[in-house]
Amino acid sequence: MNNTKRKFNTLLQGLSAPKPSPATDKPRQPRTTAEVEELLQKRRRLGVPQSNGTSLSTKPTTTRSTITSPGRRQEVKEEKPAARFNPSDRGELLKRLATFHDITDWTPKPERLSEIEWAKRGWVCHGKETVRCLLCNKELVVKLKKEASAKEPVQPTSAEVEKALVDKYVDLIVTHHGPECLWRERGCEGNLLRLPLASATASLQALKERYDELCSRKPFLPYEVNLRLPEGFDLDDILSNLPTDFFQSSSTTENTVEPDRVALALALCGWQGLSNPRMGAVPNSASCHTCLRRLGLWMFKSKEINPETNEVIVPAPMDHLDPIREHRFFCPWKNAEIQKRQYSKLAEQEAQPGWRVLLQTLDNDAQLRSMYEGKPRSRPHSTVGIPHTPSKGPPRTPGPATPATHSGLPLTPATVATQGVDDEEKEQEAKDRERWARLKRVKSLFDLRGARKRGKSASRPGTGHSTRTTGGDAADATT
Repeated sequence: MNNTKRKFNTLLQGLSAPKPSPATDKPRQPRTTAEVEELLQKRRRLGVPQSNGTSLSTKPTTTRSTITSPGRRQEVKEEKPAARFNPSDRGELLKRLATFHDITDWTPKPERLSEIEWAKRGWVCHGKETVRCLLCNKELVVKLKKEASAKEPVQPTSAEVEKALVDKYVDLIVTHHGPECLWRERGCEGNLLRLPLASATASLQALKERYDELCSRKPFLPYEVNLRLPEGFDLDDILSNLPTDFFQSSSTTENTVEPDRVALALALCGWQGLSNPRMGAVPNSASCHTCLRRLGLWMFKSKEINPETNEVIVPAPMDHLDPIREHRFFCPWKNAEIQKRQYSKLAEQEAQPGWRVLLQTLDNDAQLRSMYEGKPRSRPHSTVGIPHTPSKGPPRTPGPATPATHSGLPLTPATVATQGVDDEEKEQEAKDRERWARLKRVKSLFDLRGARKRGKSASRPGTGHSTRTTGGDAADATT
């Protein structure tokens, strides 16, 4: 009995003993079938569990170097997954919207079933005409038309049936979520795609990035004659509003670079270069990073034009490029309701699309720069052509007297045009001076020291706590 216990303790100690050094250890010979049977009989006789015994497998065992301690495991940082329920995150909405861009997986749908409606409720495109919720993992196949087959051709559906089918899918956008899914209770706001154009610095930086991307695709850009810009889009006026260093390129040694008017017009309308995650930059295409619309620039560029008269000789496949119309219906560059700011005092005013808001931001920034520099900003006026007067000709016949101006000169069409331009410049300078004075008054309200000085000067002489002003002081305060 004692001999059996001693052998059992020796076997247990051998199992827990450290492995000998490889330098002194002899190469292990492969076990034969007889040795394996003998070892198994000894285990059963001694009652040793096979899970604690030596492995009979010929595979190499795990070494100590492959085992990590708990402290080292905590140092490994795992990538944090994106939040699944985030109805107020604009970036996540754009990511969900980007899953619908492949035309082979998602074909165009009516506006009520467009990709923006599915993305605002947490759905992503998960295959051929299939959407999936990121939170409850529910899936739904969206098919408005039956696929044609060789045996059974597609029958045209009536308008009532199609409308009823659309209504059903509109209801399923919300109700097909799981009973406890948060996307069932709340979706994204309608104006979450609104463009952040309030900051002039950020708007100019983003405009510069879009402009540079389009300039790198200059050989594929259409001609200016191919563009159809909206009403109120004055490119010359916009060029005068931009900072002087806007067109300076860091890659060139020249101080000034000739602006590309076509690239600037497209950038002001929200377009920039298209990049593919696998292939990189696509040189002949542009895209909108808000509505994810893509443009093939070669479709709108005329094949040949007359460089002197800008007359189209060989037209392009498309008649013209309307950079605003090419946006999707829900894009804030085009849709004024999406760009309109809610919960604001100005919400009752007329809504403006993103491109108009950007032009207004650039105009306001140009006015502030001119005020800070102390230089009145004058808008470029359209020049009025002065009729050519021949030096020689037949004598004039007497006619009605020509009215004279206040300087005694006759009032000719040339002087009328010049006087009109002068009056406009004077009126504009007066408005600029008025804005500058108003800005100074607003700035003085934030100056505490100036406020204290005005308070002391406005008090009645001899009284330290009086706030009543004299007539002269009141007149000075109102000016």
